[in-house]
Amino acid sequence: MSPKKKCAGCCRILEKNIASMQCGQCKDNYHTVCVNIDDEKFSMLTKEWKANWTCPVCVCRKPRTRDNTNTPVRSGSSGGVTASGATVTPITYITDELAASPASYENITRRTKVVATKSNRSPSPDISHENTVEAEAIGSSAAYVTENRLREILRQEISHVLKTTIRDLVSEEFSSIKQEISNFNDSLNFFNSCFENIKKEMEEKTATIKNLLTENASLQYTVSDLSNRMGTLEQVLRESNVEINGIPERKSENLVNIITQVAKSADHELLVEDILHVTRVAKLNPKTDRARTVAVKLRSLRQRDALLAAVATYNKRNPTNKLSTSHLGFEGPSTPVFVAEHLSPSNKSLHAAARKKKRELGYKYVWVRNGRIYMRKDDFSQVLLIRNMDCLNNVK
Repeated sequence: MSPKKKCAGCCRILEKNIASMQCGQCKDNYHTVCVNIDDEKFSMLTKEWKANWTCPVCVCRKPRTRDNTNTPVRSGSSGGVTASGATVTPITYITDELAASPASYENITRRTKVVATKSNRSPSPDISHENTVEAEAIGSSAAYVTENRLREILRQEISHVLKTTIRDLVSEEFSSIKQEISNFNDSLNFFNSCFENIKKEMEEKTATIKNLLTENASLQYTVSDLSNRMGTLEQVLRESNVEINGIPERKSENLVNIITQVAKSADHELLVEDILHVTRVAKLNPKTDRARTVAVKLRSLRQRDALLAAVATYNKRNPTNKLSTSHLGFEGPSTPVFVAEHLSPSNKSLHAAARKKKRELGYKYVWVRNGRIYMRKDDFSQVLLIRNMDCLNNVK
């Protein structure tokens, strides 16, 4: 594999994608940048001009037409030649130019290359001072370096500049990142503090809710127990009472006589002295046309049971002519008269729900005995005691 071509100015490899020029005399190749040809100018050059193009080195080798043998030698402040014949360049001038414009590294290198190439030839008086690269130094005591030393110095300077620049950029970026991390830590600490407070409050609220739930369950049980006790107490207070439905209301009615007539119609003897109190009870639904219920308080529980048994026996003996208003002497159409135990409001609601459940499930019997409600599916099934709505809901 043939070696890659290098630029005669900067000694770098010529890449295919970078524009270059070839000298028509020495056949050396140069980057267009190394010979001060920009891309716009390069695109305007013709093939013939490119083929006849002469590099700066060959231009310097070409002698002038006029006589310049008497040109005086430049002073010591300019560039010179060492004892070995190598051309040197003032370091002060180069470093100043590098400091002013680091991008001029390639131009300085190219110019140094040209001078070094020229210096390999023996000095000739025919070559004027215009064929060398001008390099002015500051002060008469300026030091001179060779091309290799110059390359090393330039490399060190560039490395130092790059390191300093990179260090400054990295320091600036790290300072910004450090500030952002500090702000993030502050925000995180703030949110963590808020979270801990919320967590603590939630734990307190959870404990409070658990206590309230426990208290609520206890209170519900207590209320349920008290309601049952209250219902039982109300029912005990009504244990000697009976309620009669279906008796028409009259303005000048005598309820005591009506009650004794009911007992007489059922073949039961009930004295006026046995009736402690009798009254009509207010309607649960004021809009209904039914007559108000008559509540009767008898002297004893035995008298209540005797009256209920007499009415039940009469209705069984006369299924087609049960106790009605015609037996009590009321004029008009005959309507049934019902005699039953006087239930408390809660038991009355439970009794109504039990009758509805009976129709839904096809049960045969629902009755009341001593303030308690019973259900039975048929003549051979077990008797069920309905204490409350929970018991009724469990009936299947």
